[in-house]
Amino acid sequence: MKLNTTVYLFSDSPKFNIDAIPDFGTFRRDDSALLYSTLVLNNKEIFDKLQKNINLVYCSDICDKEFMPEELKDNCIQLFFGDTKDKNNFIKSLSEKIFSLSDNNLIIFSDSIGISHDDILKAINLLQIEDEVIVLGKTAGGKVAFIGFNSFNKNLFLHLSWDNLNFDYLLAKVNEHENLVHILGNYMLVNSVADFKYLYGELSKKESLAYCSQNMHERFTNLFIEYKELLK
Repeated sequence: MKLNTTVYLFSDSPKFNIDAIPDFGTFRRDDSALLYSTLVLNNKEIFDKLQKNINLVYCSDICDKEFMPEELKDNCIQLFFGDTKDKNNFIKSLSEKIFSLSDNNLIIFSDSIGISHDDILKAINLLQIEDEVIVLGKTAGGKVAFIGFNSFNKNLFLHLSWDNLNFDYLLAKVNEHENLVHILGNYMLVNSVADFKYLYGELSKKESLAYCSQNMHERFTNLFIEYKELLK
């Protein structure tokens, strides 16, 4: 019997193994790790609010396997490891082992923020029709926060350049195929110092509590204080 919906948190690089994570700008390595892990755990808090009938999968780099935080060591949490240096092969593995188990699949990138519980439910609801549907989450900077689909099109997804997935490129590729497309936004992807500065401004707004708890705010605030010179 198929699961109706699976939501994935997809990490495009190591996030917890401090010896393997990519440097974030001029951040010290431990602060880079704090930023990446906070983004992951912030999304996990949102996932924890979803209904129990929604399957959750955390997709991480194989380098993180022995370094997963306590929050992701629960036996009820499904982990899927792969080599994020070869993202196309990682996606292919997911398609062969997991995508076919669900009618609807929603891939959320782990460096994203701004996606609330209601946003996830809205994306899932848009997939609940018989026609082939793709739902795209667009960031304010023209990147991709999430991709949802109710039919895995191999000719599309296995031929994307997953290393260079900006929104305009993805939309052009999606429009080469017959499917309904829904676009949701304004989300954030924190990949650069400019993104970090933008995040600082967005988290100062009361509305941010819909997608970032007080506890996560405090973790981000520690970084904002440490790198206040970058925020000017």
